[in-house]
Amino acid sequence: MPDYLDRIEQQLTELTEEGAHHRTRARRGAPSGRSAPPQRPRRQARPARQPRRPGGPRRFSEVLAVLAAFAVVAAVVAIVEANVHSGGGTPHQTAASSRTHSTSTPHRTSTAPPNTTTASAATALPAQVPAHFAPQSFSAISELTWWLLGPGSCPTDFTGPCGAVLRTTDGGRNFAGVPTPRAPFTPSASQGAGYSQLAFADAQNGYAYDPALYATHNGGTTWQQIGVGGTVTNLAISSGQAYAVVSPTGGGSGKLMHSPIAHDDWAALSAAGGVAGGLWVQGSNVITQSAAGTGVGGNLLVSHDGGSSFTTSPAPSPGFPCQFAAPEPSVVWAECATGTESGVWRSSDGGAHFTVGAGTGTSLPLPNSAPFAAASSAVAVVGAQTMIYRSDSSGALWSQVEPSGISQWAYLGFTDSTHGVALGYVGSVAPANERLFYTTDAGQSYHLVPMP
Repeated sequence: MPDYLDRIEQQLTELTEEGAHHRTRARRGAPSGRSAPPQRPRRQARPARQPRRPGGPRRFSEVLAVLAAFAVVAAVVAIVEANVHSGGGTPHQTAASSRTHSTSTPHRTSTAPPNTTTASAATALPAQVPAHFAPQSFSAISELTWWLLGPGSCPTDFTGPCGAVLRTTDGGRNFAGVPTPRAPFTPSASQGAGYSQLAFADAQNGYAYDPALYATHNGGTTWQQIGVGGTVTNLAISSGQAYAVVSPTGGGSGKLMHSPIAHDDWAALSAAGGVAGGLWVQGSNVITQSAAGTGVGGNLLVSHDGGSSFTTSPAPSPGFPCQFAAPEPSVVWAECATGTESGVWRSSDGGAHFTVGAGTGTSLPLPNSAPFAAASSAVAVVGAQTMIYRSDSSGALWSQVEPSGISQWAYLGFTDSTHGVALGYVGSVAPANERLFYTTDAGQSYHLVPMP
């Protein structure tokens, strides 16, 4: 019964799952005429403060929305209890739970190599809530449930640097520490052991990665290092599957791998061929960038069957790294480096053709590593050094967004079409100065989230 209720809760929140899990962070190795922001470690949580909602009191309409959500959950629980107590066996799927993305596990192609992953013994470093916590990586499974990764302190029996993971289930009012992998927290590492990024699929299953890969299936109580034959440079989660771009330790083209989130069974999706990054997943839709050609590669790879097959089309900025977002069917956003700046493109036909967003590269000078996120087919935000620009016109027009006083924006993401976060540096561009901001109006305004 408790396990089933947990699954119901997961299904109710899955629609808000984003490629938060997918990061829209600074790309490694992007050629630039401007300096790209330094790689950030994933965000951490700060000591618990007096409960308060990020961005001020909840508006009346939001209260109604939350009450409606509670009513749905209560109805589901009542149905489940009725089925169980009446001896009806496994409860039937309710209308509420059937609204989630419910794609089946993608089949592996016949040419996919056998699973060759290995796992270390499960272990972890103790949970902590550091004072003056500076989050550097963010992951969310709903509007209210997030994880933050950032620097922490090390126990006496482990040589660091060490990370700290904080979790909130009330939208940032309170934070609790979560145990971390017994491994170095390495925000600047390129290969070897350690991790710098964080992604959770649900309350139990999550990953710490880049450069190595660590998995937990018990909410962080223990972690195992998973050997996948290279460096995990990107990871995204949707519909019960985790996808990762893995670069070989000895160099060469990367490969796209996937595994069920409930256990570690990683295997290559050979239909993708060599890949270079730019990973986005939602339901059975998978988008990445090929490694074919010069530079990063000239092709966009799109799958609608979980990675069993891909169609190929020209990338918006051939030979340069991109980050993608496809929050609604047929529309694909892309933010790509160009060599001296970066630009925003949009496709309305599933990535077959792209048009550049008006203003990008001219009135909106964007660094090669500009953070980017899309809330819907019409709404997107992009970071231009000290500014955030927002478009609600499919990229035709862009306007400046508060807050001001940020020396550089590092990350932008949405958990659904209205709620999202931003990470920016207050003062010098240093890990200790990174702060978390929250939006409840699709990026029209951002408010500081108090950390412990």
